[in-house]
Amino acid sequence: MRNKHYSFIVLVLLAFLISCGKKPPPEVPERKVLNPSPTKVVEELLKAWQKEDFKRAFKYVYAPYSDEDGYVIQMKNYFKDNQITILEFNILGTQIYDRTSMVIVEIKQRVKSVKTGSVVDLTQRSQYDLGIFDDKWKVTSGICIKNCIEQEQPLKGTDKKQ
Repeated sequence: MRNKHYSFIVLVLLAFLISCGKKPPPEVPERKVLNPSPTKVVEELLKAWQKEDFKRAFKYVYAPYSDEDGYVIQMKNYFKDNQITILEFNILGTQIYDRTSMVIVEIKQRVKSVKTGSVVDLTQRSQYDLGIFDDKWKVTSGICIKNCIEQEQPLKGTDKKQ
């Protein structure tokens, strides 16, 4: 009879221990830190574009349908045709997801006006999307998100009242 009581007590204690034991929280794997960061990649890309060093810029873009020489020729023509000069830029923010990222940048540039054909200064905001390729962040696309078309500035002293 005594063995039954000890067995019962051991069984109750064992049940108590099992019921109180928690599962450890699931481990969230840390994101692998890649250098350079998405912010740095966009910064270096814009610096290269600013100097019109398209060969250096090629290191920071994902261009699966072009080789380095083709990219350099394409960018030289694009900058020449649109008379683009990047005057300054300021990175406003970066968001990193799992294997993608986006960087928002304010860019002040001198560019040929679509409306008049003359060269104008334009400040706009752009979003650059990045992905991981061969363990490196690369820019996959860029799109203007604010002040994308040139806006006519009224002459000082004239107000448009409607």
